[in-house]
Amino acid sequence: MRCPACSLRWLSPRPSEAGYVSLYTDAMYFGGDGASPEDYESSAKARIDYMRARIARLERMAGRPAPLSILDYGAATGDFVRAGLDAGHDCIGIELSADARLVARQKKGVSLLPIDCVEEMADARFDAIHMNHVLEHMPNPLAHARWCARVLKPGGLFVFEVPQQFDNDLDRLRRGLRAGGKLPRFDAYSLHHTYFFTPATVTALLAKAGFDVKSLSTFNSVRTPLWPFSAKNYVLRLLLGMADRVHAGGNIIEVFAQRIPA
Repeated sequence: MRCPACSLRWLSPRPSEAGYVSLYTDAMYFGGDGASPEDYESSAKARIDYMRARIARLERMAGRPAPLSILDYGAATGDFVRAGLDAGHDCIGIELSADARLVARQKKGVSLLPIDCVEEMADARFDAIHMNHVLEHMPNPLAHARWCARVLKPGGLFVFEVPQQFDNDLDRLRRGLRAGGKLPRFDAYSLHHTYFFTPATVTALLAKAGFDVKSLSTFNSVRTPLWPFSAKNYVLRLLLGMADRVHAGGNIIEVFAQRIPA
């Protein structure tokens, strides 16, 4: 579905509560046969340097080094939490998937909190909240952004990244050339995403939730794209970087926002 006024897109109908739990199991998401993405562990390893760079930027924007109190919401298999702890921060993570929490504990030495611990955090206060490709999965992203504002300290930072799905220049090019199309097997990718953001809709959401956007980019040269090096992918990387500079047409939306004091 697409709002004619603000262009926000969303999935309809959405999975039920039980459906969401099923989607984020090992079989459907974290590496099982037919999972989407197909090789989650390899893609997670490729993000380590990306997470370290983001933590360093958090330190610079906060104006002080470790220790910062950081919550990683939707921590997956614990890569960001592990990087935060290694940098000396008080970093904890929340994760819906029991399978992902098990991998975090066994392979990263990180104990992540289950989702029902959210209610116990009403009085918690963090210097920063991090979400990497999580907000687009939320049934109610505005309500969640407001929750983040409540548990952040005054002036605290909300750092997140979402895909700019459908509205980046690479997707536009594929549609124009009629390239790509359906995969030869079932893929749960579209079911995982309940909202599809643009820079404008992200900015509007954050303003309603009580945040001031300090930085917004639709391209990150450290990560984009996470594909094997080839001439084609080099050209695509240049295309996405140029699209970001010209009209925010890259394939991600990375935001650093600050909580506005009440």
